[in-house]
Amino acid sequence: MRTEGRPQRSPCLIGLAITCLLAVPAGAETASSRRVALEAGQVAALTKDHRIVLETEPEKGEGLMRFSARLTGTPQHADDISAANGDVEVLLSGVRYQVPFDLLLPEYQVAVVEALFPEDRGVSAGWRHVVGGGAAGGIESLWDIAAWFTGDGHNYRAIRDENSLQDEEVRPGQSLVVPAAVLRPALRSVLPPPEEALLTFEREDGKEFAVYHLQAGEALYSSVVVRFTGRVYADDVNSLALEIAHASHIDDVTDIPIGYAVKIPIDLLLPEFLPAGDPRRQEYESSLLASNQYTNPVRADRLEGVTVILDAGHGGRDVGATSHGVWESLYVYDVMLRTRRLLKTLTAATVLTTTRDGDGFGISDRDVLPPSHGHEVLTQPPYPIDDAKVGVNLRWYLANSIFEHLREKHVDGGKVIFLSIHADSLHPSLRGGMVYIPGASGRLGSFGKSGAVYARRREVQEQPVVTFSRHERERSEGLSRELAEKIVHGFQRTGLEVHPYKPIRDRIVRSRHWSYVPAVLRYNEVPAEALIEVCNLNNAQDRQLIQTRKFRQQVAEAIVHGILDYYGYQVSPEVMAAGSVAAMQR
Repeated sequence: MRTEGRPQRSPCLIGLAITCLLAVPAGAETASSRRVALEAGQVAALTKDHRIVLETEPEKGEGLMRFSARLTGTPQHADDISAANGDVEVLLSGVRYQVPFDLLLPEYQVAVVEALFPEDRGVSAGWRHVVGGGAAGGIESLWDIAAWFTGDGHNYRAIRDENSLQDEEVRPGQSLVVPAAVLRPALRSVLPPPEEALLTFEREDGKEFAVYHLQAGEALYSSVVVRFTGRVYADDVNSLALEIAHASHIDDVTDIPIGYAVKIPIDLLLPEFLPAGDPRRQEYESSLLASNQYTNPVRADRLEGVTVILDAGHGGRDVGATSHGVWESLYVYDVMLRTRRLLKTLTAATVLTTTRDGDGFGISDRDVLPPSHGHEVLTQPPYPIDDAKVGVNLRWYLANSIFEHLREKHVDGGKVIFLSIHADSLHPSLRGGMVYIPGASGRLGSFGKSGAVYARRREVQEQPVVTFSRHERERSEGLSRELAEKIVHGFQRTGLEVHPYKPIRDRIVRSRHWSYVPAVLRYNEVPAEALIEVCNLNNAQDRQLIQTRKFRQQVAEAIVHGILDYYGYQVSPEVMAAGSVAAMQR
């Protein structure tokens, strides 16, 4: 139930280790849940009563007024600083004193926030805060978040509404956006500009265009086509780059002056870049708002009770994307095996796979993998993958069968996730991982397959046709997006490259007007599901990396980090590394 006063704190305790980097001298006695060292002996501290302070020593000969002026910009806060430190009148050398966060100069406020909340970051819409993201040792509430980042706890309502929360409850690991409109000026000043603000609009010869002024070091292919149109495949990017160059009167796409006005036909834009009143943008924002109200409420210590369904893309006669002799099917299957082994070593999860190559799940101790066409989908009976489309369709039939059997055993559907692992073949300028999720609007209608190859399989016989209600589609998009965010963060914390623009996408965009949700997600009943593209085989660096055991193990670690984070359970890099060693020894 909502209250119009201060919201009640969540009953969920945050399971984060308390770190104490430096001892606090008597002049700054504070019961702190976290303290992080800054430069010059200063310490950012979050107290157990949820106040943020900066602890710092006075400079030689510095009194209260000069101390106040240096840290807050004015000597007028000297009395406030004195009161915060037990009405101290004389500052002692070698003793740190507290300066309340509200009084600090903007540059100190930014430094303190970034230190205490290392997972937080500025986004165009505001400040993205991860609840319990390394700072709060007690109970973190929506009121606390509003007080910290806006200066007024009453702004919790704006945060609640911005994130479509049903009530004031927050949970560890949850990602919230503090809207820019209520954000502290210091934090607002470091936000990136809204992407759509980079564009202006004009008409020429009866056609509408978005205009972008090219910045230093930017290329037409990646900084314009990929960024604003969402196309990533080489043929699409190249053809649209030529179309945009022609509309912009550009003769040489490799020699465009800085600041040149590049004109993008408005019908090519991703919906989020369209003018605010455009129906396509309004539809997109409405859909995003509807799906974002769903977040994963399930917490699972060591993934106890969780079932992870792992799928390796392609396989058998379907080798997937190929580049310079590298087969997608071989390397993503190896990543899947490594992910499976890590989950079995580090967690209590049940791990199931949709395919297998041979009789077991042994991992080859090689960088470059030998060819194999032995993969089969583990339906009843198994399907040796001869036809790519049949192989894909039987995967989602199998996933649906697994999900339905778990539900018959009264397993919470929130404790089942599906991950399909792939490697993409995109424009060679692009690098890094990317995650696809099932957009709600791309899953309309019913779907089923017919023919002898399908009719023989038990999973098809159990449920030959699937269809989804609006609620199911929106919930799946919301949960899948949250899972995808955790996986992308897993890539980042593991030091892996991530696609530079929009690494999480709710559909694949092809050619000029064609988009679709991949079939393995589109017809899949598991609520939280994602298709992970671990790298771009058309990029020479990515292609070289995937042909190393080290990289494939890092990807597996990143995926496991994401799964653990999704269920509110985190492990340190040291534990993950130890788990990798233990897994390799099994």
